[in-house]
Amino acid sequence: MRTGPRAGSLDTDDASMSSTNVEKQESFVHTFRHCWPLLFALLFLGGTSFGVATMVKTFEIDPIYGNWTMAQYRQDATLGEGCRAVDHEVPWRELKRKLLRCRRGQYYDPMHNDCAECPADSPDDKVFAVFWETQSNCQNLVGNPHTRFLTHIMWSFVEPGEDGTVPSEFQYWSQEHIKDCILQLRMYEICIHDVRCIKNMVAIGGVTARERFLELKDPANLERFKHSYTLKCDVVVVVAYVRFGFDGIDIDDETGNMKGTHQDWLTHHGPVVVNYLQALRDGLDAIQRPDEPRYLLTWDEFPSAWDPPDPANEHYTGCISFHEDYDGWHRCYEPRISALVDMVNVMFYNIDSGDVRIASWVYELVLKDTLPVKAAAVIPKNKIVVDACSGQGCVSDQPIGQEVYNAGNGSAFYRGTMLWSATIDILLENLSSISRMGRAGNYGVKMPFRGKFT
Repeated sequence: MRTGPRAGSLDTDDASMSSTNVEKQESFVHTFRHCWPLLFALLFLGGTSFGVATMVKTFEIDPIYGNWTMAQYRQDATLGEGCRAVDHEVPWRELKRKLLRCRRGQYYDPMHNDCAECPADSPDDKVFAVFWETQSNCQNLVGNPHTRFLTHIMWSFVEPGEDGTVPSEFQYWSQEHIKDCILQLRMYEICIHDVRCIKNMVAIGGVTARERFLELKDPANLERFKHSYTLKCDVVVVVAYVRFGFDGIDIDDETGNMKGTHQDWLTHHGPVVVNYLQALRDGLDAIQRPDEPRYLLTWDEFPSAWDPPDPANEHYTGCISFHEDYDGWHRCYEPRISALVDMVNVMFYNIDSGDVRIASWVYELVLKDTLPVKAAAVIPKNKIVVDACSGQGCVSDQPIGQEVYNAGNGSAFYRGTMLWSATIDILLENLSSISRMGRAGNYGVKMPFRGKFT
């Protein structure tokens, strides 16, 4: 006779199974040998991170948007004598990363997608420098095809403070925007005929800051000014040379025989100038890296600074001239400056004749006698830069075509030429001076030849 299950047998089985599970759970011991899947996960994560980082560094992935923008340069289009064009529109964020990889003294070459050395500096290189006033959008300068004639940009101005300290920013405009413009001026854009490797310099001073330089006669102010450029203080060295990537300093100290100099600039302010120029030269040499060119130091000078003193002449007493009730624009040149600077920029645009007929005579005298005879006696000719002005940049009207004449003479007999200012010439004068001066002196950075991309 079949008998049914005993009452309570299911409960007994369940209890038995539960007891077995508890025993199994209690017998499991956690050890490191059970972590082996994590090793593969970590290796996968590390490999993926390394791969993405490598691709970002080689600019194949944009780190912001993650989109694939392969920087492949092919000869899909040509311009002029066989310019290699980029096969896609390169966003500025991608191009900027490439430019930042190039150190000072190098340029970015899109034909080879690498950094190449700019031409080595030589005392015989011809200079065409222009001032750019930072209150205006510098893209007007960078995007202009006539920049192919330029070799140096003087970014103006940084004004010393009343206590001698030098601020870390320019007077106007976005500091980041200025840095972007400087990066673009370092680039080599052969496809639009823009030859780069243009040197960028910070201009300290300006006409509105002439009184500030007089404050440097105070030893404490002078120390603050000097330390703004040395490794002891991170005011301008870090900002101007690391953040901005400048190639040097132009000093536009426009003090003269003024009340503040007891109407004798050479005696009372000349030693101060020599002191701070020596400090700047030493500081710039100290921060120079072995694989980069030497930093430049330049000085702006009045064209009358070499006129011999003639106190007996009731009409014109030469470089010692002064006016009782007017802080004038004369001073005698300090010969010790010549050894401290790389160039002396002769500011023709400060000639105030009041009459264009008199100006013609003054300009001719400066070019035929002052520079080749008097100035050249205390300054090597390959350090003299013959300046010019454009339109409203002139104190008084200069003779017609004078800027072209200065550019030609600067190239033929001296270091080169300079224009005050590119801002005025580009925005107001339709580039009438830059284009003609560039051609007159055959100016422009002579880029090295690089072989075909293979």
